[in-house]
Amino acid sequence: MPRHTYGAGGRTSRVSDLAGAPPQLATSQDLIGANEPVVGNSHPASRSAKQPNRINLKAVAEACIEEGLDPATEIIKALNRSVPLVRNGAPVMDDDGKPVMVPLVDSDTRLRTLNELLQYTQPKLKAVEVKLNGNLELSSEQLDQRLGALIAKAAKAS
Repeated sequence: MPRHTYGAGGRTSRVSDLAGAPPQLATSQDLIGANEPVVGNSHPASRSAKQPNRINLKAVAEACIEEGLDPATEIIKALNRSVPLVRNGAPVMDDDGKPVMVPLVDSDTRLRTLNELLQYTQPKLKAVEVKLNGNLELSSEQLDQRLGALIAKAAKAS
Protein backbone atom coordinates (compact mmCIF):
# COMPACT_ATOMS: atom_id res chain seq x y z
CA MET A 1 0.00 0.00 0.00
CA PRO A 2 1.52 3.37 -0.92
CA ARG A 3 2.36 5.77 1.88
CA HIS A 4 0.49 8.68 0.23
CA THR A 5 -2.45 8.64 -2.15
CA TYR A 6 -3.41 11.49 -4.41
CA GLY A 7 -6.58 13.36 -3.51
CA ALA A 8 -8.43 16.31 -5.00
CA GLY A 9 -6.22 18.79 -6.86
CA GLY A 10 -3.25 16.40 -6.95
CA ARG A 11 -2.58 16.79 -3.21
CA THR A 12 -1.42 13.85 -1.20
CA SER A 13 -3.37 12.35 1.68
CA ARG A 14 -2.65 9.70 4.33
CA VAL A 15 -6.26 9.28 5.42
CA SER A 16 -6.61 5.80 3.91
CA ASP A 17 -3.36 4.70 5.59
CA LEU A 18 -4.53 5.85 9.02
CA ALA A 19 -7.82 3.91 9.19
CA GLY A 20 -7.47 1.76 12.31
CA ALA A 21 -3.73 2.40 12.60
CA PRO A 22 -2.01 3.91 15.63
CA PRO A 23 -2.00 7.72 15.69
CA GLN A 24 0.74 9.48 13.71
CA LEU A 25 1.96 13.04 13.75
CA ALA A 26 0.57 15.21 10.97
CA THR A 27 2.88 16.28 8.16
CA SER A 28 2.69 19.51 6.21
CA GLN A 29 1.11 17.56 3.34
CA ASP A 30 -1.73 16.49 5.65
CA LEU A 31 -2.61 20.11 6.33
CA ILE A 32 -3.03 21.09 2.67
CA GLY A 33 -6.74 21.31 1.91
CA ALA A 34 -7.65 20.47 5.51
CA ASN A 35 -10.93 22.37 5.27
CA GLU A 36 -12.26 20.59 2.19
CA PRO A 37 -15.57 18.77 2.65
CA VAL A 38 -15.24 15.12 3.64
CA VAL A 39 -16.89 12.62 1.32
CA GLY A 40 -18.00 9.38 2.93
CA ASN A 41 -19.84 8.53 6.13
CA SER A 42 -22.19 11.17 7.39
CA HIS A 43 -23.00 11.54 11.05
CA PRO A 44 -26.05 12.95 12.78
CA ALA A 45 -26.16 16.70 13.21
CA SER A 46 -23.46 17.96 15.54
CA ARG A 47 -26.03 19.65 17.75
CA SER A 48 -28.50 18.00 20.08
CA ALA A 49 -32.14 18.38 19.10
CA LYS A 50 -33.22 18.26 22.75
CA GLN A 51 -30.96 21.05 23.97
CA PRO A 52 -29.94 23.83 21.60
CA ASN A 53 -26.25 24.84 21.57
CA ARG A 54 -25.17 21.48 23.01
CA ILE A 55 -22.91 18.94 21.27
CA ASN A 56 -24.49 15.62 20.35
CA LEU A 57 -22.16 13.30 22.29
CA LYS A 58 -23.70 10.18 20.76
CA ALA A 59 -22.61 11.37 17.30
CA VAL A 60 -19.11 12.06 18.60
CA ALA A 61 -18.92 8.59 20.16
CA GLU A 62 -20.12 6.94 16.94
CA ALA A 63 -17.52 8.83 14.90
CA CYS A 64 -14.75 7.74 17.29
CA ILE A 65 -15.88 4.11 17.11
CA GLU A 66 -15.91 4.21 13.30
CA GLU A 67 -12.32 5.49 13.31
CA GLY A 68 -11.21 2.85 15.82
CA LEU A 69 -10.44 5.41 18.51
CA ASP A 70 -11.01 5.10 22.24
CA PRO A 71 -10.65 8.63 23.65
CA ALA A 72 -9.60 7.46 27.13
CA THR A 73 -6.90 5.20 25.67
CA GLU A 74 -5.63 7.96 23.36
CA ILE A 75 -5.41 10.42 26.28
CA ILE A 76 -3.43 7.91 28.34
CA LYS A 77 -1.09 7.22 25.40
CA ALA A 78 -0.46 10.95 25.00
CA LEU A 79 0.21 11.37 28.72
CA ASN A 80 2.75 8.52 28.68
CA ARG A 81 4.50 9.56 25.48
CA SER A 82 8.09 10.81 25.59
CA VAL A 83 10.02 12.71 22.92
CA PRO A 84 13.75 13.37 22.49
CA LEU A 85 15.07 16.52 24.13
CA VAL A 86 16.26 18.94 21.42
CA ARG A 87 18.58 21.92 21.92
CA ASN A 88 19.65 24.20 19.06
CA GLY A 89 17.99 21.84 16.59
CA ALA A 90 20.00 18.78 17.67
CA PRO A 91 18.92 15.97 20.01
CA VAL A 92 20.64 15.88 23.40
CA MET A 93 22.45 12.57 24.00
CA ASP A 94 23.17 10.88 27.32
CA ASP A 95 26.48 9.23 28.29
CA ASP A 96 25.54 6.03 26.40
CA GLY A 97 24.84 7.91 23.16
CA LYS A 98 21.06 7.49 23.46
CA PRO A 99 18.75 10.51 23.11
CA VAL A 100 17.52 12.04 26.38
CA MET A 101 13.76 11.55 26.50
CA VAL A 102 11.35 14.04 28.12
CA PRO A 103 7.57 13.78 28.62
CA LEU A 104 5.53 15.13 25.71
CA VAL A 105 2.99 16.68 28.09
CA ASP A 106 4.22 19.09 30.78
CA SER A 107 3.59 18.13 34.41
CA ASP A 108 0.92 20.83 34.98
CA THR A 109 -1.17 19.70 32.01
CA ARG A 110 -0.63 16.06 32.97
CA LEU A 111 -1.84 16.73 36.52
CA ARG A 112 -4.94 18.64 35.37
CA THR A 113 -5.79 15.89 32.85
CA LEU A 114 -5.41 13.11 35.41
CA ASN A 115 -7.49 15.11 37.90
CA GLU A 116 -10.23 15.44 35.27
CA LEU A 117 -10.11 11.70 34.50
CA LEU A 118 -10.24 10.89 38.21
CA GLN A 119 -13.88 11.94 38.42
CA TYR A 120 -14.77 9.14 35.95
CA THR A 121 -12.74 6.41 37.65
CA GLN A 122 -13.27 7.07 41.37
CA PRO A 123 -16.62 7.56 43.09
CA LYS A 124 -17.24 10.94 44.63
CA LEU A 125 -17.93 10.95 48.34
CA LYS A 126 -21.27 12.34 49.43
CA ALA A 127 -21.79 14.54 52.46
CA VAL A 128 -23.69 12.79 55.23
CA GLU A 129 -25.92 14.68 57.61
CA VAL A 130 -26.64 13.19 61.01
CA LYS A 131 -29.42 14.42 63.27
CA LEU A 132 -29.48 13.28 66.86
CA ASN A 133 -32.35 13.71 69.25
CA GLY A 134 -32.40 13.02 72.95
CA ASN A 135 -29.75 12.37 75.54
CA LEU A 136 -26.47 10.90 74.33
CA GLU A 137 -25.03 10.13 77.77
CA LEU A 138 -25.00 6.47 78.75
CA SER A 139 -24.38 5.01 82.15
CA SER A 140 -21.60 2.47 82.57
CA GLU A 141 -24.16 -0.34 82.77
CA GLN A 142 -25.91 0.77 79.53
CA LEU A 143 -22.55 1.08 77.76
CA ASP A 144 -21.49 -2.40 78.93
CA GLN A 145 -24.82 -3.87 77.74
CA ARG A 146 -24.48 -2.29 74.27
CA LEU A 147 -20.86 -3.36 73.91
CA GLY A 148 -21.75 -6.91 75.02
CA ALA A 149 -24.57 -7.06 72.46
CA LEU A 150 -22.26 -5.84 69.68
CA ILE A 151 -19.55 -8.37 70.60
CA ALA A 152 -22.10 -11.21 70.70
CA LYS A 153 -23.48 -10.16 67.32
CA ALA A 154 -19.97 -10.07 65.82
CA ALA A 155 -19.13 -13.49 67.28
CA LYS A 156 -22.33 -14.95 65.83
CA ALA A 157 -21.53 -13.60 62.34
CA SER A 158 -18.09 -15.20 62.25
